[in-house]
Amino acid sequence: MASMFLRTRLHMYLLWSTCAFAVLAILSGLLTDGGSKTSQSPSDSQAVTTTVPKSTTTLTPTEYVVQSGESLFAIAKKFNLSAPALVELNKIKNPDRVSAGTKLLLPPSNGFVPIGGTTTMPP
Repeated sequence: MASMFLRTRLHMYLLWSTCAFAVLAILSGLLTDGGSKTSQSPSDSQAVTTTVPKSTTTLTPTEYVVQSGESLFAIAKKFNLSAPALVELNKIKNPDRVSAGTKLLLPPSNGFVPIGGTTTMPP
């Protein structure tokens, strides 16, 4: 009987502490920016537009000679590219068979290389 009393008392303490933390979390959300309903909507804010001057320099693709034992995947990984991009740029018919000595064109390095579609959702 004594163990049942302690068990019930423990459950009650856990229930009350969970409720207290839930109330504190709700109050915290309301007191911070998370619960405010007075934020500006995008239509109320002023739009700021900036123009970026176009670069007149054109970047040329670089060449890479395939070494013995290398695969397109290894080359793509080495240069931080995607293998399908290499296949498309070089018009390779069979990506599984790229012989040593083949010259591959690599996309120009401009600091941004698209690897694939994003999996993140827009805000």
